[in-house]
Amino acid sequence: MGINGAYPFAIDEIGLNGSFYVDRNYTQKHAHTLHQHKSVVELLYVCDGEGRYQIGSREYAVSEGDMIICNALTLHGETLSLKNTIQTYCIALSGVQLPGLPQNCLISAERRPVVSMTRFKEMADIIMPNIHDMFLLKENQLGRQLAISVLMMTYEELQLQQQESNHRLAQRNELMVREITKYLDAHYTEPLRMGDVCEEFHLSISYLSHMFKKETGLSPKQYIVLRRIGEAQSLLTESDIPIRQIEEQLGFTSSCHLTSTFKKYVGISPREYRQHFREKDE
Repeated sequence: MGINGAYPFAIDEIGLNGSFYVDRNYTQKHAHTLHQHKSVVELLYVCDGEGRYQIGSREYAVSEGDMIICNALTLHGETLSLKNTIQTYCIALSGVQLPGLPQNCLISAERRPVVSMTRFKEMADIIMPNIHDMFLLKENQLGRQLAISVLMMTYEELQLQQQESNHRLAQRNELMVREITKYLDAHYTEPLRMGDVCEEFHLSISYLSHMFKKETGLSPKQYIVLRRIGEAQSLLTESDIPIRQIEEQLGFTSSCHLTSTFKKYVGISPREYRQHFREKDE
């Protein structure tokens, strides 16, 4: 069972098509130039050392305990570097089909293809060499079962780390919205433009608006309006400041604008609101 229930691939369809071991001496002297596989997904486990590995158009730093995921039809290969000391076990699997992805692709193109096998490192350290031994001995069925277990462990790590990444992003967004709210609270009476807010926080208008509304249920502009209305309510009930002065103090462009906006959100005009509370106090 996976984190979200059953694994999304058909176990019976998965085949072990190859197993390889590359030590650090071979890696340093004979870096495998970029290549791709048409009908298998490769899982390369870094059992020792550190270095760099290229997948697609990018290079990634890899080290002991990392699993490198090479989807079908994705260019990949070791980089030729004196500092490349990685030793890897690799398994090639066929018949891997996840919903929404091409066949023999374990991750989408935009996801990072290197995952740390944090929870399963000790198991991977034992299983990967055993798969290689089974493959060389042509113990295909046992080797296949072990390879499927590695696929499951890798999928589990991918799911868990995606959930953790989403949680961290949600936390960052929540903190960012708090800071944006503080900024709006400090400047809501001014003729504030969304461009000013975006510049202050180095965000695009679309991203800021989407993030703010997701966290608060309001657009930044709606928040400013409600903040002004709330302050107007306080001034109307707790002071004798003329309505026109309240309008100017809170950044409304005209008394008509204040009146129409106030009625839209409160249901009555500012004058009626003040009169209501005065009669209530009397």
